[in-house]
Parts: sequence; structure tokens; C-alpha cells
Amino acid sequence: MEFKELIAEFAERHGIANLAAEDNASALDIDGIVVTLVAAGEVLSVSADIGEPPAEGRAAFAELLLEANLQSDAFFAKESENGVYIVVRRLPLSTLNAESFDAALESLVNLAENWRRLLADFRPVAKAAAESSVSAPEFGASGFVQV
Repeated sequence: MEFKELIAEFAERHGIANLAAEDNASALDIDGIVVTLVAAGEVLSVSADIGEPPAEGRAAFAELLLEANLQSDAFFAKESENGVYIVVRRLPLSTLNAESFDAALESLVNLAENWRRLLADFRPVAKAAAESSVSAPEFGASGFVQV
């Protein structure tokens, strides 16, 4: 399916007025998470930011994201412009239809929400560890959390 057609059908299905697909890109606000869509050739990149970890825990959080990259069909990256971490999925446009597109968006938003919650939980742990000069414990109550 063509990108502009995919976006137009999505807007119609969900009653969204003025959803544009300019220069093969678009953005949606889904449950307070801005999802960026960029089509390049036959691939649609779908991304959402998960935030920026505190300076005290940035290295530990980045390690967790590297581990998570191996356990998901999404990957995590850091935007060089603003230092914000994002989650990205690349989808072949030719395989997308209304149902699979909606499911892919929902899945990405859920993943972003989970990581935002984990990051929020991580902030006080990283701050306390930095204040006490003790290395931060594993992320979360039981270590790495499968998402």
C-alpha cells in the first residue's frame, strides 16, 4: 500500500481531520505519545520518543536499551539533535493493510509507554545511587524487564 493512501485511510477510519502525509512523513498523537511516520522507498519507519534518562543513570539505561534491541522487533536509538531516546520499528509498506497498520501503531505506542514508565521508575533509583556514591542497582525491582 502507498504511504499517502495508508495515512488517508487511517485518518478516515479514526475520524481524524487534517492528517497530512507531506514529503512521505506524518505524525500522530496517540494517547499522548507522538508517533512519527517516515516512508523511504518500500519501508515505513515508525518511531516514538521514550524520554531522556537522568545524567546519573544514562550509561546504565543505555545498556538496558542495547539488551532490549536483541529481544524485540523494534530497536532503540538516541537522537543526536536532542539526546532523547526513541523506539523505532521498520515495516515493509507492501505488507501493511488497515488492520496490520493499526496493530503496528498500537504495539509501538504500548512499547513506548512501557519504557516511559520504566524510565520514570529508574529516575529516583539513579538519583539515589548518585547521591550515595553507590552504583545503581539493576533496573526495576527484579532487574531487566521483558517488554
